[in-house]
Amino acid sequence: MPKPPAIPTFSALYEHTLGDRPWLGAFLSGHLAVEFMLRKLVSQYDVKLTGFADDLRHKQLIDLNEQIGTISPAQRNVLIAINQMRNKLAHQITYDPSIDEMIGLWTQAAGAFTDLTDGISQGLAEMKVEGRLNSLDSWVFSELFVQICYDLHTEYTERGGDEEAF
Repeated sequence: MPKPPAIPTFSALYEHTLGDRPWLGAFLSGHLAVEFMLRKLVSQYDVKLTGFADDLRHKQLIDLNEQIGTISPAQRNVLIAINQMRNKLAHQITYDPSIDEMIGLWTQAAGAFTDLTDGISQGLAEMKVEGRLNSLDSWVFSELFVQICYDLHTEYTERGGDEEAF
């Protein structure tokens, strides 16, 4: 996949850095919340794996959770896709996912995670109506991660974890 074009000037870098991308913070915060839950699930599975899990890269943490049975293969695939997008955001300064990429990710998540409060379906509807990523409110992006964390939290509590306290 070719990298997006480079930023040609310092002024362009400044404008890009200050640009209005309300979805970006929600996406990155959501990624961190999912990572936190994945680490909790590994630690709960075997407390002796806590230090090991803390040293894993995100993809390795996802793979470990699938191997120990805390996430399904379909969930793993969604989490890998999210992480790939996060990596592009972290390492390609001009990368902005298209609305079609986001719709594809949300559609994939809808098939793998429980949409407990309809956040995924509402987000999909908003994306299809709006059609532009930067015009969407940040809740659209937060809701995807809330729904994923609901499923991971359910797994945590079903394995004996406290519903509120970690």
